[in-house]
Amino acid sequence: MTTTQGRIRRRRASKHAAKRGAPPGTAVYTGEVAASVPVDVQVIDYDPSGLRETEAYGTSALTPYTQANTVTWINLTGIHKAEAVQAVCGEFGVHPLWVEDILNPASRSKADMIDDRVLVIARMVRIEDGVLHSEQVSMVLGKGWVLTFQERPGDVWESLRTRIRVGNGRVRRMNSDYLLHALLDQIVDHYFLSLEQLEGRVDGLEALAIDGDKRLDLGIIFELKNELAEFRRTVWPMRESIAALLRMEDGPIGGVVLPYFRDLYDHVVQVMDILETSRERVVGVYELHLAVTSHRLNDIMKLLTIVSTIFIPMTFIAGVYGMNFQHIPELQWDYGYLYVWALMLGTAAIGAVVVYSRRWLS
Repeated sequence: MTTTQGRIRRRRASKHAAKRGAPPGTAVYTGEVAASVPVDVQVIDYDPSGLRETEAYGTSALTPYTQANTVTWINLTGIHKAEAVQAVCGEFGVHPLWVEDILNPASRSKADMIDDRVLVIARMVRIEDGVLHSEQVSMVLGKGWVLTFQERPGDVWESLRTRIRVGNGRVRRMNSDYLLHALLDQIVDHYFLSLEQLEGRVDGLEALAIDGDKRLDLGIIFELKNELAEFRRTVWPMRESIAALLRMEDGPIGGVVLPYFRDLYDHVVQVMDILETSRERVVGVYELHLAVTSHRLNDIMKLLTIVSTIFIPMTFIAGVYGMNFQHIPELQWDYGYLYVWALMLGTAAIGAVVVYSRRWLS
């Protein structure tokens, strides 16, 4: 765990400590305080015949949308302002326990239903500057409206907004339950985009591992492995959430939209399969790196063995005749020097023949 992550967790722990002893449903923001992030409430109200897009600066402006015959999407950015979140949720009758979950950015992804309303907590995943970023988003579905809550500006829904504005597809003709599906579908689509980038990094690591001439940084391997593990922790609860939505009976999700949620469930399962494959590939990269390193070490040891086989006998002969004894017969011989050279070259030739015959060079 890095120092930055440790500081973030300590701040969150202190926020949770501030809630100690408070009754359930207490509206307290437990994430990082982002004072520089302004609170922004965007409203997109539509039906097949038209679109109205505005920003709400007070909860009184939201009152007409609670009983409208249109579909309304209200997106609040800046949940660090607990009063604003509580006001919007109070306008639409969101349960206080859900408000507490919305204000906790570390909540586990889930889907829950109370009366005719559904809460879905999911996580958006994006890769920025090669780093995996995850942000919690909370969605509340009611009859004719969907509320979404984010910590900071920027999301994965811009293409959905464009579809609603232009009127392409079926989103303008469907009810609010289909809007909830469309929001979740955009999140899952960006899972695939993030996975493509992570798989590209895995491909690069595999190429480096195979290339024995380049050194592979093991820290990069474990960093990527941790990112994939974090990704899996994000996607796994998402699968459970969508499965819970499919099991809800007599809820605000109509039978017409259920096939789309089943298709979305299949997409999440596909993301899980790709994640598992990518994790296995990263482990395989590490094992391949060890195998290539071991093979290179074996080649070095084989070369040293061959050199030793040839030169150790020559060194032995040179050492014998290099001793400082006075009575070595060959030292007084006129052809002693040539004899020693012939003996050393002969042993070297025998060593080379042994190496070749045993195919140590192959």
